[in-house]
Amino acid sequence: MNNQVPKTVDHDPDTGEVKNLPTAFQAGNQSLAVQLAMAELNQDIVTAKAYPRSPASAMRNILQLVMMDEKTAQECVYAKPRDGKTIRGPSVRLAEIIASQWGNCHTASRIVHVDKLEKYVESEGIFHDLETGMKRTARHRGSISKSNGALYSQDMIMTAGSAAASIAMREAILKGVPKAVWRPAYDHAEKVIRGDVTTLVERREDAMQSLAGIGVTAERVFAAMGVNGVEELDLDKLADLYTMYTGVKNGDTDVDDVFPAVRNKGDGPRDLKDRLGQIADGGRNNDQKKSASGDSPTRSDDAGKQSSSSSAASGKRPSSDQAPTRSGDGDPIAVAERRGRAAYRNGMRRERCLPVDYKAEDREDERNAFFGAYDAEAADDGPEPGSVEED
Repeated sequence: MNNQVPKTVDHDPDTGEVKNLPTAFQAGNQSLAVQLAMAELNQDIVTAKAYPRSPASAMRNILQLVMMDEKTAQECVYAKPRDGKTIRGPSVRLAEIIASQWGNCHTASRIVHVDKLEKYVESEGIFHDLETGMKRTARHRGSISKSNGALYSQDMIMTAGSAAASIAMREAILKGVPKAVWRPAYDHAEKVIRGDVTTLVERREDAMQSLAGIGVTAERVFAAMGVNGVEELDLDKLADLYTMYTGVKNGDTDVDDVFPAVRNKGDGPRDLKDRLGQIADGGRNNDQKKSASGDSPTRSDDAGKQSSSSSAASGKRPSSDQAPTRSGDGDPIAVAERRGRAAYRNGMRRERCLPVDYKAEDREDERNAFFGAYDAEAADDGPEPGSVEED
């Protein structure tokens, strides 16, 4: 049996149907499912060639559907705050209108991966133009973690996957259909959402009432839009606000993502990032307090010197807390005592803790001071008389 692929594949000039398929692809050599899929695709291509689209007619129909009413126009634009700016663009609803009126195309979407470790779901959208044979794919990742970092439930993961699939299909459609076809409809939708100055006050009140209906407080609205009050919502910000509300209401975006909760100073940290931020802020505040109070290493050293001087004058051995902080401070005997106490506190054995420089013959006084301080520190660390029962 000859299964080699022919060097050239002939197409019917009228229908576009493939004529001389390889033997392995001819009818009867595949499973029933493959034969049905090939027959369906072949019929779609034949139909697309028989009834080609009219770009002008498609453009006109898309614009008419968007202009049908104000609510439809509002749903054709989406907005989302990102890094202090508001990103605005054509929504999933507009992409659905474009695909339906462009015609002779195939669109699909699916969830391709769920990563519970990295906490995201990935979906893929497909657009296939049956007239030109052009095929576009697009992928989109959606978060499946809450604001505190916890993983979504299984139902919420599926919901997030469906939303990501819709966005991926929107991207594939917008990449497959020329922008010149749907740009007028998108511009009209933006004008409807923006409104004019004469209706600004009424639209403000309507927007705030609509957001309150889905549980978004005025504080969250002002924080998301970067304003201090409702009077600062101009035409552009109001247009963004309407599109953000529409996206939340239709389930395309999450309310906590678009309108993050406002946290007060007394609120506890929500996640690890917040806790680390609080620790860093606490360290900076402590440093500022020390600077304001006048504490400095120089003053601490001076205090240590004064303590050593007073101890020497009184003839008493300084305690471990009053030892000089640097090896060059005080007289050699005081330094040797400090090093002896430090050796004991560091768990060093007495017979091996003597510094090398103290082993010289002319350093006997310092050597005696070192061992004397070591033994005194060990005696102070021992049990109190009578606290241990004797045999």
